[in-house]
Amino acid sequence: MKTLLNILMVHVLFSPFAYADTQFNKVGEARMEYLFWDVYDATLYTPSGTYTAKQAPVKFTLTYLRDFDAKDIVKATNEQWQHLGKPQLSERYADTLLSIWPNIKKGESLTLLTDQQGYSTFFHNENQIGRINDATFAEDFLAIWLSENTSEPTIRNQLLGI
Repeated sequence: MKTLLNILMVHVLFSPFAYADTQFNKVGEARMEYLFWDVYDATLYTPSGTYTAKQAPVKFTLTYLRDFDAKDIVKATNEQWQHLGKPQLSERYADTLLSIWPNIKKGESLTLLTDQQGYSTFFHNENQIGRINDATFAEDFLAIWLSENTSEPTIRNQLLGI
């Protein structure tokens, strides 16, 4: 019985739902525009309302302003990792992301929520759709927007509130 209780406690403590009651405060928000199209709104949250690299937990939401196929979102993610000089991430995560992310309709959102260990859970419109149990993934994914080498420094500054 004690073993069962210990297993249950570990599951609860390390479950993505363990942070369901965490109060997240907005760090910043930004709108991605491409030429004359609005693409998505991005919002970054942390418990403190400030962000430092490798911080956990963190919540990052993209609310799409157009329809996108999952394969196009994965392709854009891969292109940004290429831009950051991390092409190996495309090979490492592309198939996983394609299996997690759905096609997106205008007004829908994808949210990344990390737990205390930095493991990543994705939500589509508040519904859990997949998990990546690799503590380095969240940092690599968020680098697309938050790295000093991002292709969109204005968005980075807005997300970080600077």
